[in-house]
Amino acid sequence: MAGQSLEDVYLLRPLNDAPPTAEEKRRSKELEEFLRASGLYESVDEGILREEVLGLFNELVQTWVKGVCRKRSLNVEDARAHVYTFGSYRLGVHGPGTDMDTLVVGPRYVQRETDFFGNEKHCLQYVLSQTPDVSDIQPVPDAFVPMIGIKYKGVQMDILYASLAMITLPEQLELSNHVVLRGCDEATVRSLNGCRVTDTLLRLVPNQDVFRLALRAVKHWASLRGISSNVTGYLGGVNLAIMVAKICQLYPRAEASTVLLKFFILLKAWPWPRAIHLRVPEDHSMGLPVWDPRPGTRDSLALMPVITPAYPAMNSLYNVQRSTLEVMTAEFAAAADVCTSFLHYRGGQSIDWGRLFTPVPFFTQHTFYIQVEVSADNERDLVLWDGWVSSRVRRLVRNLEDHVRVRPFPKPQRPPNAKEVDADPRPRLLYFIGIDKRVAPAVTSQSLMPNGQLQHTAPGTVVTPASKVDLKQPCMMFVTEVTAWAAKRIGMELRVNILRRAFLPPWLLIDPVPQQAAQQQEQAATVVPVSLLQEQRQPADKDVDTAVGATLGASSVQGARRSAADERAGPAESTQGTERQHLPAAKRMRVERTEQVGWVRDWLGTVGSWLWMGMKHSFTSIAQNDWGLGDSPGLCSRV
Repeated sequence: MAGQSLEDVYLLRPLNDAPPTAEEKRRSKELEEFLRASGLYESVDEGILREEVLGLFNELVQTWVKGVCRKRSLNVEDARAHVYTFGSYRLGVHGPGTDMDTLVVGPRYVQRETDFFGNEKHCLQYVLSQTPDVSDIQPVPDAFVPMIGIKYKGVQMDILYASLAMITLPEQLELSNHVVLRGCDEATVRSLNGCRVTDTLLRLVPNQDVFRLALRAVKHWASLRGISSNVTGYLGGVNLAIMVAKICQLYPRAEASTVLLKFFILLKAWPWPRAIHLRVPEDHSMGLPVWDPRPGTRDSLALMPVITPAYPAMNSLYNVQRSTLEVMTAEFAAAADVCTSFLHYRGGQSIDWGRLFTPVPFFTQHTFYIQVEVSADNERDLVLWDGWVSSRVRRLVRNLEDHVRVRPFPKPQRPPNAKEVDADPRPRLLYFIGIDKRVAPAVTSQSLMPNGQLQHTAPGTVVTPASKVDLKQPCMMFVTEVTAWAAKRIGMELRVNILRRAFLPPWLLIDPVPQQAAQQQEQAATVVPVSLLQEQRQPADKDVDTAVGATLGASSVQGARRSAADERAGPAESTQGTERQHLPAAKRMRVERTEQVGWVRDWLGTVGSWLWMGMKHSFTSIAQNDWGLGDSPGLCSRV
């Protein structure tokens, strides 16, 4: 931009350089105590185990490299590799059970395709499979950043590999030196970028202790709100680290509590797709592809760019889609409203951090859910099959978002017993995607401007949502694509079901709202008129309810809800009766008629559920007419 310095273009000047107050320091201490009480810090024994595992893994890697060297008839004496950590462990913000991101750097004769992946005896993947303390081996050679996931003595590790253009690696290798990038392919550059970005981040933040505490808090919040998964199109560890580091740069002397509050307030107002930068991007003569948002380029279509600070600069949030951007911006706005209220607290008043760190009630906030069931004959096959399917769920979301409002839930759910799903006892995992009908037209590729911004409709435009939405084709496309996997084995199965909220599996944690918030909701529910609850429902849902009741009846989940409602009926009954007396006669009759119909429907539903439990096949779609599935028996694939 003409007349602007690079510092202004990339927003690199501090917004406030004032020193922290005693009150801000006190609140930061309270924040740390809250996070410790939430179990976000690992024990000393766990830390020692991680160091032990790293040492054992390093020994295993050296043995592997020497074995490849013998196979190539090269000098074994000079053969060596280096093991580095990056991500949350290197940043110092890991918690109990957190994955440990690991990079193996080897010489040029040890190749990723032939020596890192593979089941031949000289391959690292095979060596890991023969190591007694290693389990859950999950190779992902086709990923954007190829890796092998393992558990080593119970510690989850994600292992990347980079082959440098050197015959022999020096004993001390500094990855921040651009020389290591010479002669590397793009996959190797991306693998090296993890360590290079982590080290650069730590150098760019003004206060590492403040950065670590604020980042740990933001990671916890993102996990609770169900937006912590880069593979799903949400925020990953690198993205969050860069975003928090940006706030630390803008408020270089602020305490962690202030950085946390400013994080949400600033991101609520951030003008996406303006990119977040920590430094002016570097350009070198190596010819590597770098972040380039000029019109007509691929980067110009990025929706939520967060740029890595190390060369070559890349968009770390390349997986974001329209639906996940919508979810994240809404979550930022809600958190910012809570944080703004914290700013009005009086001096000496403790902040109720629990108001900010509340889990998302995902399984109660959507009308319908798409259930993606991944199953296999054994746990080993399930790990492989799940790794492939989970990396493709994002494509299903992309195919759905033109038709409905979509919110994928990143955490897979494992039934306590496979028979809770059907009579098949095989191991399985379930992924859920919340879907709701749009009240505004779906955003299509034609409504996106070249820079990725949305074209807004004129004020006052009235939009009528479609009465029917066809989800069959997107789901079938997903099943067809995923089951065409070349490495698919006999017994690997994929099912896609569409369920109404009331028919979700009963073993799910339906409402993960803290007890205090749940009690507040209960108290509020006792003073809401029945008529108001009826009026707030969408007209389309009435037809869906009728179809559900006539087809299946009430599920066991509905029965549990009725039992809970009966327990609360005592204190609420008198309130509802009093309010009903003040209703007009016609409306009072409608309320009473609705309650009578609901009682009959529940009774029929109970009988229907008894009959349903005796059936051995799984029901794929309820409210078929509403979602355009017709009489489809289900979208299932099994070899």
